[in-house]
Amino acid sequence: MGNEVFDFLANNRPFYLATVDGRAPRVRPMGFIMEHGGKIWFGLGTHKNVYGQMRANPLVEITATGPDSEWVRVSGEAVFDQRPELFQAALAVMPELRDIYPEGGPTMGIYSLANGQAVFLNIAGRTIKTVAL
Repeated sequence: MGNEVFDFLANNRPFYLATVDGRAPRVRPMGFIMEHGGKIWFGLGTHKNVYGQMRANPLVEITATGPDSEWVRVSGEAVFDQRPELFQAALAVMPELRDIYPEGGPTMGIYSLANGQAVFLNIAGRTIKTVAL
């Protein structure tokens, strides 16, 4: 599945998530990423505006730039999965999430990308390679 995509995003944080809010674009830095069950997973608070934006329009893009100015654009449809095992896996990856999402508090929305692809580009904007997710 896209180990090189995972590695690039995990090693070049923050990465940036773009959504649509009505007719307006919204972009924000993100940092949570994990591999589990052969997929790349991302997470965010369900109490945040970004969660509502993604529920209304699940088409998103994520981008990050590496130190050599190579960059990636990852696009797809956000598919949320609230299985408890995913949250436990997220806690194993980033234990400090317990402070942000305590039991009985705000919840973390964990999602993967369906029908996705990652395009790696160089500083001139030329495609280096495309990877299906």
